[in-house]
Amino acid sequence: MSALSVVVLTVGLLAMACGSADDGGDTATPTGQSGTDIGPTPVAVTDRAEPDGDPTSAGEAVTRFGSDLFLQLRSLTPNENVSLSPTGLATALAMVEPGATGSARDQLRQALAIDDPESFHRSMNALEQSLESRPPTDLGDVEGDSGEIDVRMANAAYLQNGYRFELAYLDTIGTHYGPVLSTVDFAPDPDAVARRINQWVAEQTNDRITELIPDGVIDPATVLALINTMYMKASWLEPFDADRTADSTPFTRLDGTTVEVAMMEGTGDSSARGDGWVGATKRLNGELSLQVILPDDGRFDGIAGSLDQVFADYENMQGDGGPLAVPRFETRTKVRPSDALKALGVTDIFEPGNLRAMADDPRLFVDKVLHEVYLAVDEDGIEAAAATAVLVALTAAPAEPVAVRLDRPFLYRIVDERTGATLFIGQIMDPAA
Repeated sequence: MSALSVVVLTVGLLAMACGSADDGGDTATPTGQSGTDIGPTPVAVTDRAEPDGDPTSAGEAVTRFGSDLFLQLRSLTPNENVSLSPTGLATALAMVEPGATGSARDQLRQALAIDDPESFHRSMNALEQSLESRPPTDLGDVEGDSGEIDVRMANAAYLQNGYRFELAYLDTIGTHYGPVLSTVDFAPDPDAVARRINQWVAEQTNDRITELIPDGVIDPATVLALINTMYMKASWLEPFDADRTADSTPFTRLDGTTVEVAMMEGTGDSSARGDGWVGATKRLNGELSLQVILPDDGRFDGIAGSLDQVFADYENMQGDGGPLAVPRFETRTKVRPSDALKALGVTDIFEPGNLRAMADDPRLFVDKVLHEVYLAVDEDGIEAAAATAVLVALTAAPAEPVAVRLDRPFLYRIVDERTGATLFIGQIMDPAA
């Protein structure tokens, strides 16, 4: 990892209206009429609720979740760059939560710190919708350009055409996350659906993430893809002077080897020294900021392993800003965080039978979670993008056939599969009577 060591983009709390870009297919939004299939014809609309929750509550939850997940991910690749978007991943998983049941629901609530589901989803809605409305920071007497701030989030759900989802589930995610709903047919050509999703993701992330879902990843048994994207571009309130950037500065890796980097020189807005680390903050437009922690030599693993406490200490200790040197860099992380989520105790969503509030189907399970982050830091500011996909599928192995021999009294009913109406019901005690 770079001398930035650990990067937290502190958001005064962003907002995001979900994307409304046309992805070229049939779209629908949730209805309030139970028992209706989502098919190729658009259905009635459930508008996204006004943001009446407390965004700071969601901010605290996603930050804690992100720290826990970061520790799990870095343990898998301790010597590689690791970036993730806690807000993006938490939003995608939050769209799963209303469909989970039993222990799977409990595990998601534990990981996302959900005490009151309704309050949590309102808070997430407020967090998202706070971002895009963020105005540029008032620079007071500073003349000229007020700087750049662009923060966007978008959610989408791609549903298998004709598959019967619980409309209470669709209503919940529609109310709080406002995803663009599109009906697709995954089975004939899953890669074609992947490319369609990737095109939408690219549009939402300013082409910074163009292949979230590679060919061969979507299974023909997939029935739902939940997608979250996040894009941020913000200028520093006080840009680095490009004339002071040194193009060939040695950067020492953990193993002692060095690499030449372009090092930007400037001044932080605040700084602090703690037990085994130094830290600094540099403010961005729109009430955002970059916080960096630099562990002392030989202390990286210990400091990184206490991330929450270190940043809490930094928040309490920070004083005036001092000289700040930051490498100019561009990095990309692509992960499939299923194992990391399981290590956090989120296991049962990956097993069939635990998404019965999403669809009354015991075969349903989360098949894959994909996450990609792009981050670029230069003299002008930061550009970052993230995308998350949660792929929900039917278990590939059908249930074992059960032999049924009606050689004793039995019950029956005749059902209209389209409406679910029972036309006849009864019991047969003696077929010969």
